[in-house]
Amino acid sequence: MREYKGGNSQGERQSERPWQAVAAPVVSFAEELRRRGVIVAGVNDDTTLSSSGSVAMTEDDGHYRNGEFPENASDLDTMQTEANQDNRRRKMTTDGQRPMRSSGGTQFRKGPHRWQRKAIISTILVIVVLALLYVLPIPLGTIQVVGSDKVTVQDVMAAGDIRSPVNLLQINTGRLEDRLANDLRVEVAKVNYVFPLTLQVNITDRKALAVVTTKFGFASIDKNGQVIAMGPAIEDTAVPIISGVKLGNILLGDKLDNKAIHDALVYLNALTPDGLKSIAEVNVGDENQLTAYTVDGLPLRLGDGSELVKKAQLSEEMIKDVKTRGVAAQYLDVNVTSPFIKVQ
Repeated sequence: MREYKGGNSQGERQSERPWQAVAAPVVSFAEELRRRGVIVAGVNDDTTLSSSGSVAMTEDDGHYRNGEFPENASDLDTMQTEANQDNRRRKMTTDGQRPMRSSGGTQFRKGPHRWQRKAIISTILVIVVLALLYVLPIPLGTIQVVGSDKVTVQDVMAAGDIRSPVNLLQINTGRLEDRLANDLRVEVAKVNYVFPLTLQVNITDRKALAVVTTKFGFASIDKNGQVIAMGPAIEDTAVPIISGVKLGNILLGDKLDNKAIHDALVYLNALTPDGLKSIAEVNVGDENQLTAYTVDGLPLRLGDGSELVKKAQLSEEMIKDVKTRGVAAQYLDVNVTSPFIKVQ
């Protein structure tokens, strides 16, 4: 601490004045600074008067140490502006801004934590909105079934336990695919999303390959021998019938393991779609002499259950040859090594 002593610009020592006379202008000057909103070290709340009435000032008294007091109002305004800038700099630093040096002076930019707060608030809002969409029955998107003539949107909703209104965020696509795969009408089911908000269910219908007789009627079976439909009469007349064997009490969804039926399915699966349309029946009554019949009633002797895939291809070629040449055939011997056409 040192006591203030005035001095002129030439450093000449002025005559001693009473300290009470010096203290009065200093205090008045400090009050003027406070009135203008300027806080300056040395003339603020930390400034004290000594017991003799002098002003006690510290080493950090700013512009006022060493006796540098403003001499006029212009100097006071300049010092007030500098003090205000210092106050703003301190306030902006405490508010999360940091100074950025440049040639034009000290500039300020926002600190990163302000953006972090905004990001956190935005993230929380998004989480809340998604949570509401996952829980509340809010309509969001539609369901579309593609590729099936049998399965409807209502069937899909029932299989996936989907509530109405449809909310795509509440649908478990994996579980939906698994449940649709267990539907006897469905061979393959794939679920995917289509822009903007559509759940597309792509279904390949399970198709009957043949019809077999049962104890109480007829059963339609697919290419794997699984029973996909049953009834007292033949409903699907577009597929061939496997005759010569009568099954017992079978249920919907059962998979047949009869060897004779298995051989017939191997032969039918090897035919092309056009070739399959030309076959009306496959008789498996004699496992060593399988016989197929065309829709025109022409017999095709297939022999035993060996090389049925080659025999299927050969059957199509021989049927086309007979139709092309207009031969009145009695039967076709589909022998892979030596095929021939028996003419009437």
